[in-house]
Amino acid sequence: MPKLGGYKLNKITNAIIQDFYNSLIGEGLKPSSVKKIMETVNGVLKYAQKSKLIYNLPTDIEKQPMNKPKVEFWTKEEIDFYLDKIHDSYLYTPILIEIFTGLRVGELCGIRWYDIDFEDRYLTVNNQVIYDRELKILVFSEILKTDTSHRKITLAKILTDYLKSIKCDALDTDFVVLDREGSMCNPRNLSMNFTKSIHKYRKSIDDLKREGENIPQNYMQLKQITFHALRHTHATLLIFNGENIKVVSERLGHKSISETLDTYTHVMDDMRDNTAALLDNIFKYKPLNDDNK
Repeated sequence: MPKLGGYKLNKITNAIIQDFYNSLIGEGLKPSSVKKIMETVNGVLKYAQKSKLIYNLPTDIEKQPMNKPKVEFWTKEEIDFYLDKIHDSYLYTPILIEIFTGLRVGELCGIRWYDIDFEDRYLTVNNQVIYDRELKILVFSEILKTDTSHRKITLAKILTDYLKSIKCDALDTDFVVLDREGSMCNPRNLSMNFTKSIHKYRKSIDDLKREGENIPQNYMQLKQITFHALRHTHATLLIFNGENIKVVSERLGHKSISETLDTYTHVMDDMRDNTAALLDNIFKYKPLNDDNK
């Protein structure tokens, strides 16, 4: 609004959009933030064009190449170690659900018990919890990130058995994920508490020895990741274990398969290295010797 709101639609030119883009870059915004802003502008102007309010789309401009950062994720071993360490903490339930579903953190906080079908083992995602910065309150909303965010996710038996065990006398309208006080969970607080909980496992065994600290049994040094990286962890585990990319895309609630492929390009690159070994395994490769040449 401050930069483009004063223009009439039919007066917005490529030069104006180019200046707008350049100003965003000049302000030092993250490339991902600039990309999202430009996608919004493009969507608005496309709608204007479709509605015959403008005839030319002025968003064909010169953009800086954007190096997409590699997504971070944990291995199965790191997940097992961490879950074991937090088993008696309030974090265990949301982290376990996250690893098995790959939900966005707001969606995770918005799950109510009636969203879970224990018989057919699936979760319906139709709500999220967001923090209203202006009113400084938590809002339970039916508005999700995209239309495809409204979805059904099949659940592993391990997860449904665990959820059955903790439901007890909770009402169907109660939230599944709660904060420490048993109230609706703030997504931001959950993310921050997760990040803090990893810190004690950041040191290597060599560092612990040098500092004279006791090394806990089965200690593992964890990579510091964000809560959102648990969503990536869910996706990469499925991809590495051969799940169809369309299924992964639908579970994540992505707009399209291309978004999923774009996000996990590096995972696909890593999998290419395994292709030859996979073919050897399929055809039961045996080294040639003098007897079978």
